[in-house]
Amino acid sequence: MMQNDVVVVGGGISGLTLAFYCVQAGMKTSLLEKGDSIGGSFASPEYSANGKKFWLELGAHTCYSSYQNLLDIVEACGVTDTIIPRAKVPFTLLVNDQIKSIVSQLNIVELLLNGSNIFKLKKDGESVKSYYSKIVGEKNYNNVISHFFNAVPSQKTDDFPADMMFKSREKRKDVLKNYTFKHGLQGVAKAIAAKRNLNVFTNQDVNSITMENGQYIIKSAHGGEYSAKTLVMATPSAVSSKLLQGTYADIARHLGQLKAATVDSVGVIVRKEHVSIKPVAAIISPNDIFFSIVSRDTVPDDNYRGFSFHFKPGLDDKTKRARITEVLGVSFAKIEHTESRVNTVPSLRMGHHEWHEKINALLKGQKSLLLTGNYFGGMAIEDCVSRSKSEFERLSK
Repeated sequence: MMQNDVVVVGGGISGLTLAFYCVQAGMKTSLLEKGDSIGGSFASPEYSANGKKFWLELGAHTCYSSYQNLLDIVEACGVTDTIIPRAKVPFTLLVNDQIKSIVSQLNIVELLLNGSNIFKLKKDGESVKSYYSKIVGEKNYNNVISHFFNAVPSQKTDDFPADMMFKSREKRKDVLKNYTFKHGLQGVAKAIAAKRNLNVFTNQDVNSITMENGQYIIKSAHGGEYSAKTLVMATPSAVSSKLLQGTYADIARHLGQLKAATVDSVGVIVRKEHVSIKPVAAIISPNDIFFSIVSRDTVPDDNYRGFSFHFKPGLDDKTKRARITEVLGVSFAKIEHTESRVNTVPSLRMGHHEWHEKINALLKGQKSLLLTGNYFGGMAIEDCVSRSKSEFERLSK
């Protein structure tokens, strides 16, 4: 059995950043990831052909200068020089299978009549729908704006708390306003995983967590066994709830109250000459079988273009392939490479702040158990890192 100071269950950006803080403090740390690669929503699969390499994102897509905690980690890992700008290409709508600009689909009169409300209204206590429909107008919200909000977590967001959807944060003036990395976002995940004293184990589907003599015993379905003084759960809330039932029943019950959605993503790589769509950042198609198509056009390539389709759950491969080829205007034989991934994202609802306060209260007396993930203060990358940082600070006090 491998002995550790800390075991982190979950190798997404939340688990990786908490593991980073632990190893920086000199703690022997092991990170256990269910899949065969680390990163979670920082998934940048790479395709190689004829000596050329091309990556695309299947989860998160962009970082911002306001992500100060993430940038501190990027600097500590020595990968600041891999930050690259994103090309300025438009976000668009797909209406009747035709690419349209956002402005062309808005009712400008309604926008002018309601726009001044942005200076009067507060987000506190408001849902995404109740807040933003007062700013852009009800028709504009229903017909256009709501679909862009839905595309962010790939689910309907009308009932999300408005103050958790988009946050105002202080920006660093010495960093690009929005950016990615030379090898995609997964380059950050790999840099963290390479830190000294951090042991990363993939294909470790944890199925048992018990306590023996003040130590956590963590076992995986493949026979791995690990012990630790401190346990970090960085998995979706439902997974953490199930694994903690035997050791922390009250915390497990509270975690079990949260709902989540699955995001079924399919990335395709096509040679540039086969696609006639003009360069775009993303395509949103209201009431379609996908929430969005996010393009790699933000990092132009001489040979390829990449498109990540974020589908609604429950569709078969034939249906997804048919829609992909229809939108791109190519036969499936012209698609040079495909990648698939399923991610879990929380379904936040009004009242989440109260839920958040209670989980923190339940954790207050449990210093050896840390919880992190995208279901606490918000789903943005920086929200995940900030939660990991605050949980580490709770441990180190």
